Amino acid sequence: MKDSTSFQKGKNILTLIAINLAIAFICLEALSLAFYFINQKQFFYTRTKGKEKVVEDIERIGIRLDESIVERLHPFFGYVLKQGAFPNEKLKLKVNKEGFYSLYEYPFIKSNKNQLIVGIFGGSVANNFAVDEYITQRFSKKLKSYPEFANKEIVILNFCNGGYKQPQQLLILNYFLALGQDLDLAINIDGFNEVALSNLNNKAGLEIGMPSVQHVKPLTSLANNNLSPEAMSSIVQISETKKQLKAGIDKLQTCQLALCHAITSLEVKQLINNYQQAIVKYDRQVKQSNPDTANSDIVYLPKADSVLPDRAAFDEIASMWYESSIAMNQILSSRKIKYFHFIQPNQYYQTKRTFTAKENEIAIDKNSPYIEGVKKGYPVLLSKVNDLQKAGVNVFNGVNILDNTKETVYKDGCCHYNSVGQEVLNDYVSSSVIKVVRKSK
Repeated sequence: MKDSTSFQKGKNILTLIAINLAIAFICLEALSLAFYFINQKQFFYTRTKGKEKVVEDIERIGIRLDESIVERLHPFFGYVLKQGAFPNEKLKLKVNKEGFYSLYEYPFIKSNKNQLIVGIFGGSVANNFAVDEYITQRFSKKLKSYPEFANKEIVILNFCNGGYKQPQQLLILNYFLALGQDLDLAINIDGFNEVALSNLNNKAGLEIGMPSVQHVKPLTSLANNNLSPEAMSSIVQISETKKQLKAGIDKLQTCQLALCHAITSLEVKQLINNYQQAIVKYDRQVKQSNPDTANSDIVYLPKADSVLPDRAAFDEIASMWYESSIAMNQILSSRKIKYFHFIQPNQYYQTKRTFTAKENEIAIDKNSPYIEGVKKGYPVLLSKVNDLQKAGVNVFNGVNILDNTKETVYKDGCCHYNSVGQEVLNDYVSSSVIKVVRKSK
């Protein structure tokens, strides 16, 4: 009888524990549901499978989850992307053998006279313009809405990569023309990288005309094998954190309970913090690398004699940008290929645009390393526009094209546009192209 009473008490305690655990779980699930609704503005169980907010944060920061190092040193262009990277099986889109994200291998040869080949040149904004075309055909549809292009098969060739700045566009153009690449139109979208990244080159003591120090210095440090063991350890840590981030993102997509989603979101956010700290640590370790190894480096990057004062630096940057565009126009004009040069808008160059609350949150970074270059450099570039026009260049100052759009157009703290911004840019480029085409008839 005593054993029976003890058994019953034990059973009651287990039942009580189970009930309490169930109540605790229900409470946590309810809190997680509320947390999700506040952040995502939708009910978890009936949610649409859109992009997670934490994924937007990752994209805004610029973390690449697929591979740690996708750039490869290139003997002419500075760097390109790893062949085969970022494959999109549905669209058959990937980095081609020349190192550009494209539907085509280069040189692309016309298969019929009705094809209109358009080369896109520039940095990441220009690259996004080309990739947006591959995905949506937005630009070609706009061009084909005009009678002059209505019956054309428009082929977009992407000659852009993130961080490219003049004279890289000029060098790439010359190289592919030498290989026999045919073009009907060439569109160069630039401005931001020239001032923002060239300014960083100057501050780092690297020649202004060299490729972006942010992109090329880590690659040359690896190639020259002059990274410290501490820096190599940081690279391993960064790579491992990326693997964990990717696993966390995949888990978010499969969570059936709000509690699972909330816990995983917190884990991913902590991993993002770990990643950022590891990057800061790595940058510090690279800067502390022994400078005396420069003369024995296999990859040569010419150093500047001194860091130029801002005024002299931006004058030199603008002059190089001007001369590069003049040269591109002359080369293309001699082949009867129309050249169009567009200066991209950027959030750090003040115009009449009123930023949305979302943009103030994700697109304005007061600690951005690009602010100084944009604020001091854009006015110097824009002072050259009239001279470019007098020299016969079809140059368009697009810094104000987003001013009248009340919706959010920027998607990160650098320079990139969301789908709404892309639409505005497409409208501007296509309408500018048709005006020149009609004027030249």
